[in-house]
Parts: sequence; structure tokens; C-alpha cells
Amino acid sequence: MTYVIQQVDDIPNWETIEPISISEYNWGGDYRPNALAKFCYRKGHGFLLQISCEEKNPKAVYFHDNEPVYKDSCLEIFMNFKPQVDGSGYINFECNANGALLCEYGKTGRDRIYLKDLGFSQPNVKLFKNADRWGYELFIPFSLIQGIYGDSCFQSGDILKGNFFKCGDDTQFPHYGSWTKIKNPTPSFHLSAYFGDLVID
Repeated sequence: MTYVIQQVDDIPNWETIEPISISEYNWGGDYRPNALAKFCYRKGHGFLLQISCEEKNPKAVYFHDNEPVYKDSCLEIFMNFKPQVDGSGYINFECNANGALLCEYGKTGRDRIYLKDLGFSQPNVKLFKNADRWGYELFIPFSLIQGIYGDSCFQSGDILKGNFFKCGDDTQFPHYGSWTKIKNPTPSFHLSAYFGDLVID
């Protein structure tokens, strides 16, 4: 899977950003809410995400950052901003409908470290919610990328590796949607081998 990351000079007009469909339900289930992500690169500043789903009553038990929000109705992005760097890992950003954000870094699902424990501030969530849809916007600044990867230089043609998810482990209808197809017998998003390519335009 490949997605072209549009470059913008300022705050994006999200209507003009190509959507990513989070529609691969690798482990079955009838509950498959329509979920979309949009991702772009603001030159000289960082990356911006808008992610949302159609869901009328999203479960939202957790209110504090770095709680297990994936047990709630959750929208997530996992991203390796410098996959060409040997030994680089990925950052997971996971958020529920209360705006509680779980952020970690590591190479696998077993070695995750909270960004705050690495000395970094978490991005601020801009939550939006109405009767039948919810989601959030997130700005991922160069300062965070520089701190994690030691490099925040990007240009046209650079490739990032990542995936986008809609899940709810402990909801009435557990569900696990992703952008790319994941070939694993049990639900797991922490499988970077199945990340897709995101190419800066």
C-alpha cells in the first residue's frame, strides 16, 4: 500500500487532502465503522493528521493520557518517520473519544516506552465529535521527530512507513480495522512488517 503525503504551506484545507480508508478487518467481525485518515506535511514545521470514524456512541472510559485507550473505541496511527535509519522504531499515537492520548516509541510491540519517559511532550489533541461521527486532529512537530530520530529533514520523494487503525478491544463489538492488510492469526497492530509506504509528494 502506498499513500502520497501532500505538502502544505500552512494549516491544511482538509477537504483537499486525499483520504486513507481504514477498511481492512483482518480478523473478521460484523462491526466495521467507516473510518478515514488524512495525513500531510507542513513544510518547515512537521506533519498533520486528521482521523475520524462514523460511530454514534463510542465507548470512552479513559480520560487521562497514556491509559489503555485501545480498550475503548480508538483511532490510531503508527509511524516510522525515518525507516531508512538502521534500527529505527515507530511512534504510536492512540486516542479515544475523550481525547486521551497514548503515545509510545519502540521497535516492536514488546519494547514500548512512553514519550514522556523519553523526555518529550505529547502532541496536543484537537478532538471533534457530533451525533454520529468523532475524530481528532494532531500536529507532530519537527522537534519531536528530531528528538526521537536525530533527524527532521524531509524532502520530496522521502518514504515514511506507517499504518492507521480503528479498534475497540473491550467494546460491545470488538473490532480491529487497519489501512493495510495484516496477515497474523490473532489481532496485533504492532507488526511493522505490514506498514505501508507514505511518500512525500
